[in-house]
Amino acid sequence: MKPSSEERIIAVISHLSGLTMGAGLLVSALLWSENRKKSAYVRFQTLQALGYQSLGYTVWLLAALLVFVVFYLGLFLIAMIVPDAAQNETIMIALSILLMAGFFGLLAVYLLIPVIGAVFCGMGRDFRYPLLGGRLARSLGYQPEAGTDSPHASLDSAFEEQFAAAMGHFAVIIPIWGLLAPAYLWLSHPKHSSFLKFQSAQTTLYQVFVNLLYFGLTFGSIVIGLGSMVLFALTVDLGEWNPVAGLMVMTCLLGCTGLIIPLFHILGQWAGLQTLRGRDFKYPLLGRWVNKPESKVS
Repeated sequence: MKPSSEERIIAVISHLSGLTMGAGLLVSALLWSENRKKSAYVRFQTLQALGYQSLGYTVWLLAALLVFVVFYLGLFLIAMIVPDAAQNETIMIALSILLMAGFFGLLAVYLLIPVIGAVFCGMGRDFRYPLLGGRLARSLGYQPEAGTDSPHASLDSAFEEQFAAAMGHFAVIIPIWGLLAPAYLWLSHPKHSSFLKFQSAQTTLYQVFVNLLYFGLTFGSIVIGLGSMVLFALTVDLGEWNPVAGLMVMTCLLGCTGLIIPLFHILGQWAGLQTLRGRDFKYPLLGRWVNKPESKVS
């Protein structure tokens, strides 16, 4: 049985929301939550889109970072082999073209896949993301060829909620936008299990903390760096004033921020992996604090 026009439109919107690079997480979570009891086709497609925008974004970002690491490693090796390579305009232009080609090539692939998904769903066909779609279908027991795309099809609801909760944890790597999907799933808790409610609640609060820490450290680094420049300018003759010291302070502090925040991202990724395995993960300190009011509600 082919999906209805309404089902196709919902699936298309969910896939196309991936073009927003993070903001579409809320769209996919909302469409999945509101339609999961109506259509197996919509449940699967919206859950796929949620996974792609969370876990897929993480993979894309790591791949983009790898491209930059390979670029600078290649630049270092060329500088060791070719004398004055940094002053060679041809070499630098060629390396810059390769860097841009790698980065924008990855970006184009990331954005092209959800567009293909939207086209397939618009035609009423079953679309599956590379690597992700097949595994998710098997875990849910989704088999459209056997007729499970009917409105009353029975999918594995427990794994469905594990997956949705895990994607909320994985989204910690996306500033601000990453907390919108788990926040919605938390606030719309009457429609979901206590497991999904608890995991969404703690990851929302965890991401709020990580975002505040990130922006706080970044703002503080800039203020301290500019303050160092001003203080140095007031204590020396303006003719001898050099802002390099202040810029160095700012750079060091921003570098420390760049080393600290990824540690919280790694913890969020670990939480997502444990939740995906069906374990009731609790963040240190935060998990117990969130669990107290949740237990009273239960």
